[in-house]
Amino acid sequence: MLIAQLSDCHIAVPEDEFAKLYHPTAKLRDAARHVNTSANRPDIVFLTGDLVNTALREEYDILREVIREFEMPVYLLPGNHDDCGLLREMFPEHDYLPKEGKLNFTVEGWPLKLICLDTNIHGKPQGHLGPEQLGWLDQELKAETARPVVILLHHPPFKTGLTSMDEMGLLDMADFAEVVSRHDHIERILCGHLHRAIQARVGGTVAQTCPSTSHQVRLLLGENNALGTTFEPPEYLLHYWTEESGLVTHSDYVKDYDVAWTFDGEM
Repeated sequence: MLIAQLSDCHIAVPEDEFAKLYHPTAKLRDAARHVNTSANRPDIVFLTGDLVNTALREEYDILREVIREFEMPVYLLPGNHDDCGLLREMFPEHDYLPKEGKLNFTVEGWPLKLICLDTNIHGKPQGHLGPEQLGWLDQELKAETARPVVILLHHPPFKTGLTSMDEMGLLDMADFAEVVSRHDHIERILCGHLHRAIQARVGGTVAQTCPSTSHQVRLLLGENNALGTTFEPPEYLLHYWTEESGLVTHSDYVKDYDVAWTFDGEM
């Protein structure tokens, strides 16, 4: 099983200064083409939040057109830049999204159980789950222990050292980690929000964030908490599952590189 995780595409209307600076729509289109034609073509795709930049209806219109270019199933998670009500309204064909309440859902039919969580606080940069969602997560984890589980959410449940971004983090990460620690069949926690690839242990398993298809956050750790962005290459993650090795994650740039050398003989 091969899962592509793309994140923080921040689709904006063309006349917006943000769009003129980052060109997020063109970059997501490039990502769709790259995913479709890759030698490592995934089975499914997850977009882990900040789907659009300012939660305009027109931005979701553009997003809807672009994600139709993916040739495999695509699942959408909300981020802090999204409007959950508008997301539900604009994507009625994505019937895995609940008709009301928080946008939590599971994806079945695969060797892994995939649990997706909604960390959105409307109009706020921080994320939050709360007792009701954490209770739902706990029940989903208890409901089936035969398959390993991957949890997906926008806000990472750990401090990263990017202090300006940590101030916009998951408010109840300790409560989340406590739920996770009760279950030993969680294979991985996959997040967005940070616009970089970062890993940490949370509740006894590995959590990691995904780079952005639009732009990356400048790597400034510790007391240097200035927030900036860079034009590092658009990037996404490939999560490769086998029964023998579990989940192994690879980074892939949204670019086709020439093959420099291949070896056809015997080692």
